Amino acid sequence: MSSRSRPSLPPAVVLSCQGAPEADLNLVRALGEQGVPVIVVAEEAQPPSRYSRHVVAFHHAPGFTREPARLQAVLVALQAEHGALLPVFPSADPDLTALLALETPLASVCRSITTPTGVARLLMDKSAFGVEAERLGLPVPRTFSPRTLVAAEALSRVVDYPVILKPAHPVAWKHPDVEPAVARAKALLVDEPRELMRLCCMLAPHGLEVLLQEYIPGRDEAHYSVHVYIDPDGCARASYTARKWRTFPIHAGSGCHVESVHRPALEAEAIGILQTLGFRGIANMNFKRHARTGRYLLIEINPRISQTSILAARAGVNLPWLAYRTACDLPPLPAPQRRFGLRYLNAGLDFHAFRAYRRAKEWRWGEYLKTVLRPGLVYQYASARDPGPVLHLVRSWWSRCWSKSVPPLRRAAPEGHARPGPVGDLPGMADRPS
Repeated sequence: MSSRSRPSLPPAVVLSCQGAPEADLNLVRALGEQGVPVIVVAEEAQPPSRYSRHVVAFHHAPGFTREPARLQAVLVALQAEHGALLPVFPSADPDLTALLALETPLASVCRSITTPTGVARLLMDKSAFGVEAERLGLPVPRTFSPRTLVAAEALSRVVDYPVILKPAHPVAWKHPDVEPAVARAKALLVDEPRELMRLCCMLAPHGLEVLLQEYIPGRDEAHYSVHVYIDPDGCARASYTARKWRTFPIHAGSGCHVESVHRPALEAEAIGILQTLGFRGIANMNFKRHARTGRYLLIEINPRISQTSILAARAGVNLPWLAYRTACDLPPLPAPQRRFGLRYLNAGLDFHAFRAYRRAKEWRWGEYLKTVLRPGLVYQYASARDPGPVLHLVRSWWSRCWSKSVPPLRRAAPEGHARPGPVGDLPGMADRPS
């Protein structure tokens, strides 16, 4: 049934936090292409997702990840406007954290598609999950949680390098005086004790909320992510596996060139882990295949959609659509027909990643070009069916280039006086669309 022939569906709310513009757009498209009208609530005034043809309303809520009360006010207003609770989809860790921090229960302000709060908080607290994973005997790498510089220094002398350093929870490192590259990092690959202690000393004034994890040997293409939707009754309704060919940043980043693959045994193991934990909703689980043993080790579980989720939808596994149908009490769909060998590309990040891989002598130009010039790629922004977001990005880029290329006006100097320096941009430049 086409989206035009479907009966009117209630809107879905997609949250968009500052600095993470990928997953929200993918959610908008995955839902909108099924005929779901989408409302975006964003920290930024002009995220690319705002310009999608599937968006019927946009609410700017600056700073809602730091002040969840702002998000709550918007959700209460939407409930009053539509006369019903709407399903809400977090797209990244900061907005999921804000959603879990609301002063009232989620059930009073939205139709939640997230897992029970206790399970979500356990998974987002990497230290607590490490303890629970060890108790349950899950296949995880050795993990340490030093809470003092003394403990970190002692570990720095005995761990095997390289080692992975992570924030203990998603926003633990987001402080103004932390290096931007560190504050934004999902994880850092550390090669020697001095660098480990430098990072720990930088983070310690805010509480040493770090996780030290054993590095799993193998190239980045040994990373796999399993995406699962488990309904409220605990039944796994759909699953899908992606292989990461390149990540950004390299060796400890998110997938920027990813392929849909067939790994039924890995998916069965992942589903078993989630059911053991009592998980409900959408999860993406990161694994890495050990280069020597061939065993898949679980790195982390994220209780939310992945930033590459549009690949799953294009491969036939539209997890947001399944979760939406459950939240809105619509009848379940039959098991999806999956496509394998489809690839996702975030072209900008992937090119930056390739340059770093090339310096590390891991990828050559010819190999890279074969992967980005192949037909049938699923692009992060470009879509013939939904051109608005990429056109917005092009306009913004052109506006920035134009602003830099036009010299500022100079006032006429009185006779006998030196001409003053620049006093501002051309009239109207501040009001140019971005």
